[in-house]
Amino acid sequence: MSSDEKDTDDETWNKIQAKRDEHKAMVEQGTNPSRKKLRSWLNNTFRVKMSDGRILIGMFVCTDADANVILGLTSEYTEQGGEERILGLVMIPGRYIVSIEVEDNSVAAAS
Repeated sequence: MSSDEKDTDDETWNKIQAKRDEHKAMVEQGTNPSRKKLRSWLNNTFRVKMSDGRILIGMFVCTDADANVILGLTSEYTEQGGEERILGLVMIPGRYIVSIEVEDNSVAAAS
């Protein structure tokens, strides 16, 4: 390895470390924009379409790194318009999620 390659590798490594440190500081201070967005969705109503055609509507509780979503007070509907089925607390594996819609609660709060 030449001296130039080593310098380039060191610069790259330093950039990666600096970015990691910056991200860590943002997380500790609670200023991470992604986390702020997730927090803003807490207790909002989510409408989740699943790959098997079911639609789940419930209150957003949390998610994880694998895009699994947990909803509380959840009801299940079918695309064919079947009856509502009350499920309660559910964990939806991310691999089965086709789409998610978030109900905008700001309109209701303004009324």
